[in-house]
Amino acid sequence: MSKLYILFFILLCAGCSSTKSTDIKNTINLVELENKAESAYMAGHLDMAEGLYRELIKNKDNYAPAWFRLGNIYTRSGRLDAGVSAYQRCLQLEQQHTKAWYNLAITRMRQSTDILIEAQKHVDTNSAAKKQMDDLFLELMRLQTGQVKAGS
Repeated sequence: MSKLYILFFILLCAGCSSTKSTDIKNTINLVELENKAESAYMAGHLDMAEGLYRELIKNKDNYAPAWFRLGNIYTRSGRLDAGVSAYQRCLQLEQQHTKAWYNLAITRMRQSTDILIEAQKHVDTNSAAKKQMDDLFLELMRLQTGQVKAGS
């Protein structure tokens, strides 16, 4: 009977050590995956970086830096709604992420600009609303380009 306990103990220990080994391998793989994603991002290979960050998030959904990078990728590639969603997820996970707050605001301004451009197609050119929209559009463009207002 004591041999049976010893055998059980050995099998139990072997199982524990393989679980630790698997956890370490998974952690190393995630670090490698993040490094590859970051390298692709920095090199401007946004399609590749996006795929790698999405894979990283599949394995670690609560990782704010990956959501932030995805927000940047989506926004840079014109997918503003997806960019907003990614920044918001980043901020759910890390409310103090100041760059995510800033980029979210910029992305929302770009969305507003796009809405105003679309509105121009549907508004009477002689209306007061058209003048207001033109003024707002110019102000948004000024903010996005960092130009100083005349007379300031």
